[in-house]
Amino acid sequence: MKEVLKVQNVSKKYQADNGEVEALKDISFSIEEGEFVSIIGPSGCGKSTILSIIAGLEEKSSRKYRNRWTNRLYASKR
Repeated sequence: MKEVLKVQNVSKKYQADNGEVEALKDISFSIEEGEFVSIIGPSGCGKSTILSIIAGLEEKSSRKYRNRWTNRLYASKR
């Protein structure tokens, strides 16, 4: 099967009133063509954040991911 999405070592930090909040830390996974995937977890664990990063709606803090639809590699700014 073909890999359609690869997320590698993605992290996301936010600045909050009480300091820095780490929403995602070193997240990695890949999805192959034909797979059915669910992202589950408790409120506040980063589900929407990782989806927003993949969709390009939000910037990541570090590392990279690739998707087949645009065939682009989104690399770290580090």
